[in-house]
Amino acid sequence: MNKAELPKAVRVFLNGKDLERKQHDAMLLSTVTSEGFPHVAMISAGELVAISSSRVKLLVWKGTTSAKNMIQNHKATVTLVVEGKAYYIKFWLKKEAPVLSGYELFTGEVAAVKEDYAKYAVLTSGIQFQLHDSKQVLSRWKQSIEAVLSTEKTDS
Repeated sequence: MNKAELPKAVRVFLNGKDLERKQHDAMLLSTVTSEGFPHVAMISAGELVAISSSRVKLLVWKGTTSAKNMIQNHKATVTLVVEGKAYYIKFWLKKEAPVLSGYELFTGEVAAVKEDYAKYAVLTSGIQFQLHDSKQVLSRWKQSIEAVLSTEKTDS
């Protein structure tokens, strides 16, 4: 591959569908502060959607440290576990016009992908969480993804 691309398993996980099945899976969003320190936040399948093999849309809460960092330096790394492997995906980011009140929207171009696994073990999960009100949160995630996807056609 000349251009960095999302592996198929990652694209399927980030396709914006089957959120009920993905509601417990967290991903780590890593950015860098203006002081040069790493900053890590958790995001869900309701906030990151693959648009193509090399592009994603990322929706984060407005005013958060992550949002400020991405606006400032246009970079982020997402870490997720899919099908027994960890993936570290670096993105070049561009801030887009907001599609939902209270959120910042970014388009991410895949800069690099590292697949990480051990021959002697399988990752059984990444970070997981339990939603307090899954019906309400899943509804919000679906609305968020619909709003993001309405701005662009996907090839997932």
